[in-house]
Amino acid sequence: MKATIETQVCTKCRLEKPLSEYQFRKDTQKHRRDCKDCQSKYQKIYQKANLEKERARVIAWQKANPERCKANRKAWKEANLEKVKANRKAYYEANRERERNIQQNWVRANREKCRSYTAKRRAAKSQATPAWANLQKIQEIYLNCPPGHHIDHVFPLNSPIMCGLHVENNLQYLPAKENISKGNRVTLEEQLNG
Repeated sequence: MKATIETQVCTKCRLEKPLSEYQFRKDTQKHRRDCKDCQSKYQKIYQKANLEKERARVIAWQKANPERCKANRKAWKEANLEKVKANRKAYYEANRERERNIQQNWVRANREKCRSYTAKRRAAKSQATPAWANLQKIQEIYLNCPPGHHIDHVFPLNSPIMCGLHVENNLQYLPAKENISKGNRVTLEEQLNG
């Protein structure tokens, strides 16, 4: 004897479809009377017609559920990390001059913040410089930096994983782009060999 698939006729499109094509309502313990496709079409039309109302509803939900909202954003970003990176890079390449102007204007408007970041970095560097560090050798490394390169700390001075020292053995020359993209991250290989 064959098992029969339960079906239902949609109230909107009048097509007979299996129950898997209908959302199950927990409050009534029954399936909705309109299929998922028709419901989706109706939602899109409704949202376009009531744009301001929908925005207000979404904003109200976000304010009422900040932790869930943050977790949802984080989960989406992690699931679409490559897409996010590719979109950011493509946008930056297409708007390079505009982005540079925005950065320069921010620096001009926030000189105090920039100074505080620089002071914080200097303080971290001085606190990470032990008494036995060869300051002359460190100065030599900075003076001999090739053009287009940065002096990078192999183990970052300030990182959630570890904190390196400002000593000659922890310094290396890296191309500027590579150093900027590295940030305060340390690879697993560096952690194990460190």
